Amino acid sequence: MSAFLEILLSAFAAVTLENVIFTSAIGTSTLIECAKSPKQLASFGFFITEFSVLSSALAYYAEKLLTTPVSRLFLAGVYVLCLGLVYIVTLLVTWFLGRKYFRYLRRYVHLSAFNCAVLGCLFNNGIAGGSLGERVIYGAEIGIGFILAAYILAINYPKLSSDKVPASFRGFPASVLYIGIISMLIYSLNLR
Repeated sequence: MSAFLEILLSAFAAVTLENVIFTSAIGTSTLIECAKSPKQLASFGFFITEFSVLSSALAYYAEKLLTTPVSRLFLAGVYVLCLGLVYIVTLLVTWFLGRKYFRYLRRYVHLSAFNCAVLGCLFNNGIAGGSLGERVIYGAEIGIGFILAAYILAINYPKLSSDKVPASFRGFPASVLYIGIISMLIYSLNLR
């Protein structure tokens, strides 16, 4: 049970970091976007899981090519290249398989690929090392954790934006506080 709590806590931390710090400045928040319209949750969750799993597998093999200490300095660039390659392949496959739905799905592809939770997955895998299987499982856990975190936020999102919440806290500020409180609750369950 504690492994599940660690995964959920990591997902909440990654989601909070990604949404609050990195993307709120440009007005796009993947988690809050999912909470506003839970029907989008499946698409976001699928693509985030796909990017985490495939990029982790690709990065595993790319790391094998970096054998010298100097070449290891370029790991961040290698991770971005792995993610970029998966992104391009995903766009092409989406376009070829479902041209009818491409305009609808490409938005999810863009927001999911350029998500700090996915890049954080690659860095965590690189730091922890581990086998290919462990990295792929961790990538899947990131995607599933994102889905759970977005679902928990989506349950109460209408209440966080209601007229009962003071205007200065309504919407985004209330969502950030809610995510923080849920993260602390999960962390407290994980204490030994």
